[in-house]
Amino acid sequence: MIRRLLLAPLALLAALPVARAYVEVPHTLGRVCHESTNIVFVEVTRVDKAKGLILFKKIEDIKGKHPQDQIKHNIGQRGFHEREWKTVMAWAEVGKKAVFFHNGGASETCTGGYWYQCYPESDWWGMSHAEPLLLRSFSGDAEKLAAAVKGIVAGREVVVPCLADGPREQLLQAKGKLQRLKASLKRIDYDAKRDFVGWGAGDGEEENFERIVILAASTTGWKYLPAAQAVPAGDRWRQPEFDDRSWRGGRTPLGYGEEEINKRGGTLVAEKGTPFVFRRAFDVSSDLLAKKGAAFNLSIASDDSAVVFLNGQVVDEDSGDHEFAYWNRDVQLQAKQLRAGRNVIAVLVRNQPQSSDLFLDLELTADVPVPKKTARPSPADLAKTGAKPGTKPARQIDVPPSKLEIDKARRTVSITCVIAPRKLPHLNEVYPIEVIATYPAGQKAHETVVVFAGIKPSDVHKALESLGLKPGKPAKGEGPAATGPEVKISLELPGKDGKPQRLPLEGVLIDRKTGKSLTTPFRWHFTGSAMRQLDPEKPGLTYTADATGTLISVFPVTDDTVFQSSLTMKDEATLKLETNAAVLPKEGTAARLIIEAR
Repeated sequence: MIRRLLLAPLALLAALPVARAYVEVPHTLGRVCHESTNIVFVEVTRVDKAKGLILFKKIEDIKGKHPQDQIKHNIGQRGFHEREWKTVMAWAEVGKKAVFFHNGGASETCTGGYWYQCYPESDWWGMSHAEPLLLRSFSGDAEKLAAAVKGIVAGREVVVPCLADGPREQLLQAKGKLQRLKASLKRIDYDAKRDFVGWGAGDGEEENFERIVILAASTTGWKYLPAAQAVPAGDRWRQPEFDDRSWRGGRTPLGYGEEEINKRGGTLVAEKGTPFVFRRAFDVSSDLLAKKGAAFNLSIASDDSAVVFLNGQVVDEDSGDHEFAYWNRDVQLQAKQLRAGRNVIAVLVRNQPQSSDLFLDLELTADVPVPKKTARPSPADLAKTGAKPGTKPARQIDVPPSKLEIDKARRTVSITCVIAPRKLPHLNEVYPIEVIATYPAGQKAHETVVVFAGIKPSDVHKALESLGLKPGKPAKGEGPAATGPEVKISLELPGKDGKPQRLPLEGVLIDRKTGKSLTTPFRWHFTGSAMRQLDPEKPGLTYTADATGTLISVFPVTDDTVFQSSLTMKDEATLKLETNAAVLPKEGTAARLIIEAR
């Protein structure tokens, strides 16, 4: 499989502590266990299908000690698509078992064949959305998951069934090819090639496989020509005739994703709408072709429709003219399609009329059966481990109670705050900025610029109303855009000369991919927060921003907020934000948010 070349154009999402769309970045089961303070094996004791409620009883604490024996989940009709809550409620029956992972402020529940995310809401855990992409971490029987997790927490290496990474829409519907991967607390980063054991769930007589890379992704040795020079004219694309002397040399043309960020390739700039043919010669040993039961897989990534030739024969073709048609496409090859010695693969990539660059990458692998072995785990395999070696714990900061001030003459509301840490102790990585201000332990505290304490988001809401503003309606996901009166929001920081300096919020952010400052001003709307019945057993609605702690949201990843920018989820998929270290003072420094009514 191609190591996900396409992460950057999508929304990169994390697991346990994140409330964005979906977990786009694959997680190992070891990482899920590591980032959880509590793991509980649970059983359904009561279901209210009409209200979307599930009550669990605790069977066993696998990690940590969960304080309650009863765990209550409010599924409702939540999620980014109706299939999410419907899938969970269709599964929910008395006696069904699941594994509940949480860190006190966020949770993931695996039913075996599905995952969903919840946050604390009064005495309940309220569903935010489903996480079907976590099926790449585990997909199988919940009781077997509990046993595997116990082994992982005990420091052992286990083998778990999960869905192979593949087309996103397929994974969102909980469909895909089952494979078995090794999992342990040592295997924090996701590497399916390294951890691959075999295809299938492991319940039958599946053979184990060794994965051999024949043609690696992002390799050198590619040559290319405009299709008009390489392909005979006709009603359909035909096999290019190769004359090495006329082809141009170059690396795989890359225009998007992590490959561009890591500078492992360059962008091929072409005339808009001009198709190109790329070709690459590679060798296959006769021994490999003679291996009985070897399965050959060609993984292709391209930003438009393409025709793929192998040794003069079409092995895959998409004649449509639609962008991103070939993202993460897998083609199973027969051994007879390859030959011992020199092989030639060619890909004709069409080009969008509006596009001036091309993207192509592929990888060819062979899965070769190997004899089953029963090996004793080594002492190292049994050793307990935590975070990666050399990882320093993030330091804690003190957040004094915030002061809220209303200046009716200047029509401003100000809140004292402090610069937030960008690395939280329980997380292995730093996630992109998605909000501006939140509680220190709020749901989005790992993705914020500043934190505040001692006041509630609803207090700020009331302060804006005292200036005559009426809230609009927050957006969430890919639904209707946010509405509400436009306000100006600035961050006041201590200047080098000791005098305060005031910066617009976009002035303290940079594009994470380019490292450059943002130049386009953000438009901020006073939306007010969504209202929900957090405890389905008690009447009354709650201003949910008070529960989540989110005051200002950059993207509509949540409607539990007071202010939202005019950016959409399409922007979230491509614009990854980070704080500007050249502008912001050190973490814990006092600052002030200023909201100006227009």
